[in-house]
Amino acid sequence: MLTIYKASAGSGKTFTLTLEYIKMLLGSKNEETGQYTLIVNRDKPQRHILAITFTNKATDEMKHRIILELSILAASPDKSNYI
Repeated sequence: MLTIYKASAGSGKTFTLTLEYIKMLLGSKNEETGQYTLIVNRDKPQRHILAITFTNKATDEMKHRIILELSILAASPDKSNYI
């Protein structure tokens, strides 16, 4: 599946890319309901996800946000904007 997001600066692209990455990393989408469910013991799903940005700064920001949100989700899910 290929999804392309095109939007202006400050419109939430990094938030959206981070959300989509975390959903693909941790869950599985039910095609009938559109809902995601957590998958436990999935073998290295990050090896099957490619996220591309056009600047190194945007790449660093997305990587930092993904790591930060995974940390928040693991420690205090109620504090995450991505839950």
